Amino acid sequence: MSQDDSTAPETADNSGAAVRRSGNPLVLGGLALVLVLAFITFFAMRGNSDTPGGADCVSEQVTLTTAPVMEDLVREAVKDVNADEPCIDIQVSTGSVKDVVALLSDPDAQLPEIWIPDSPTWKGQLTAAGWTGSPIAEVLAQTPVGLIGGPAAKAPASWAGVLDGGSLAMADPSAEGASALALLAPYAEMKKTGETAATIEQKTVPVAQTYGERAVAGSTNETDLSTISASSTQLVPATEQAYLAARRSNDQLTLVAPDTGVPMLQFPMIDVNRGNKDILASGGDISARVGRALTRWFTSGAGVEAIAAAELRGPDGAPLPNDIGLGDARVLNTVPQKTTDDALRQWRVLSVPSSILAVVDLSGSMKTAIGDTTRIQLAVTASQVALDAFPAQARIGIWGFSKNRGEGGASYEEYATLDRLDAPAGDAGTHGDVVRKVAGGLPGRVNGGTGVMDTTLAAYKHAQEKWDPAWFNSVVIMTDGASDDTSSLSLESLVNQLKSVRDPAKPVKVIIIGISQDADTGELEQIAAATGGQNFLVENPNEILGVLAQALLNR
Repeated sequence: MSQDDSTAPETADNSGAAVRRSGNPLVLGGLALVLVLAFITFFAMRGNSDTPGGADCVSEQVTLTTAPVMEDLVREAVKDVNADEPCIDIQVSTGSVKDVVALLSDPDAQLPEIWIPDSPTWKGQLTAAGWTGSPIAEVLAQTPVGLIGGPAAKAPASWAGVLDGGSLAMADPSAEGASALALLAPYAEMKKTGETAATIEQKTVPVAQTYGERAVAGSTNETDLSTISASSTQLVPATEQAYLAARRSNDQLTLVAPDTGVPMLQFPMIDVNRGNKDILASGGDISARVGRALTRWFTSGAGVEAIAAAELRGPDGAPLPNDIGLGDARVLNTVPQKTTDDALRQWRVLSVPSSILAVVDLSGSMKTAIGDTTRIQLAVTASQVALDAFPAQARIGIWGFSKNRGEGGASYEEYATLDRLDAPAGDAGTHGDVVRKVAGGLPGRVNGGTGVMDTTLAAYKHAQEKWDPAWFNSVVIMTDGASDDTSSLSLESLVNQLKSVRDPAKPVKVIIIGISQDADTGELEQIAAATGGQNFLVENPNEILGVLAQALLNR
C-alpha cells in the first residue's frame, strides 16, 4: 500500500531533529538505481556459478564412463551438448571394461549411467552381475584389430593358425578388447577354415595356459608395444589405432592381418541402468536423452572430423585416408553373443594353471600294436604333445603302474616328482627335462599285469597332499584295460574310498584316458565319476589336447 507525505513516518538525524521521509523524485530515483545495481550484481554472481547453466536452473547430473581411447572425443561431444543443455552436468570418467566390471562386485560402488565400453564382452559381463544395459548407439566409432610384431612379422593364414602357432601373446580377453577379438576371430572365420568349436577349444589350451602362468606370476598387463624389437617373434593382438599411435615412437612395429580377415573393435554407447527399450524411445530417461544428444554430435560434421583425427573409423568402417593401418582388409562378421560369452567362460577355466600327476599303465598289454605304433608309444607321444602345450609354470609328475612294480609289492612307482617344469633339477637341467626323459623311457619299463585300483587310490591321495589352490589339480591315468591284479582293491572298495577321502575344499579330479578300444570304459567311468572327473578314449596322440580341454572345462 502506498503512503503520501502526510503519513510518512519520522526519523531522527544525527542532530536529533525530526526528519520526515520525503517523496522527492531525486530520492526515489536513487533508491531505484540502488535496486537495479543490486539485481545486476545478484544475477551476475549467479551467472558465474560453477554449476552448469548457473544457479538459475536445477542441475541434473549424468555420469558417463568411456574407454580411454574415446575420452577426447567424448569431452568434445559433452562440450557441444552442454551448449544446448546447460542444466545437465555430465560427469566424464575413463575406464576399461575391467574397471567397470570391478564395480559390479562392490555393493557400495555406483555404476556409470552411460558407458562406452572397449570390448565386445561388455554385455555378458554386465548381465552376469545382474545388470541390464541397452545400446543408445550401436557404434560411435570403431577400429580393426590386427597382429603386431617385429619387422619380420608375416600375415598368417588364419586366426586359428595363430592360436595354434605358439607365437600369440594374449592379454586378458575379459579386460582388453583386442585380445577378446583375437579369441573370438577363429569362430568368425570357421566357414573359411573348416575349424569346429571343439578344435578351437583345443588350440586355445596352450595360449590360455601360458596366460595363466603369467597371471600366477603377477604379470597380466597388456603388452607394451614400445618394447617390441627387431628380433621379436611374438604376435600381439592390437587395434589399428593403437598401432598407429605406438608406431610414432617405435618404428620396428609391423601390423599384419590374417588372410581370412580382421575383426572390428566397436565402441557402442550403453544406457547401463535401463533395459527397457520403450523408456529409451520415449525420452523419459535423462541418461538416454543425454546419450542421444551425444550420438548426434558423433554423426555431425564436427564429430566425423574428430573421429578421423583420432585415427579411428566411423560407423561405416571406411578405411583411414592414404591406406594407413590395415587399409581395406576384409572385415570378419561379428559372432553371436552366446559364442562371446561361452568363449570368455572357457578362457577363464582354461587359463587356470595345471597340476597333473600322470599315471601311465606299464602292463604287458601296452606293447600291443595299434596301426604302425603301440599302445605305450601312443601314450608316450600323447604325453609329449601335452607337455608342449603346458608352460613352465605347470606342475607335472609321472608314475608308472603294473602288478608288483614298486617297493613292497606296490602296484606303482614314482619316476618324476610332482613339481613345476621350470624347477631346477641339478645336473639334469630342469624338472621339465627330467619329465621328458622319463616319458621317453617308459616303453622300456613295460611288463606285468594291470594294477589300476590300488594305484588310483594312492595317486589320488598323493595329489591331495600336494594340492595347491593356484592350480587345477588332477590325476591323469592312461590305461588300456581293467585291473587284473587279484590282490588289488575291488572296484567297489576303490569307489567308496575315493568318495570318502574326497574333499570339496581341495578338489582333485581323476581323468582317465583309455588307450585303445579294449579299455574297460564301464569300470573306468565309475572310477572317474567318484571324484567328479571324466573318462575318455584316445586312439590318436593329437586328441590329447582336446581331452585336456574338455577335462579342464568340466570343473
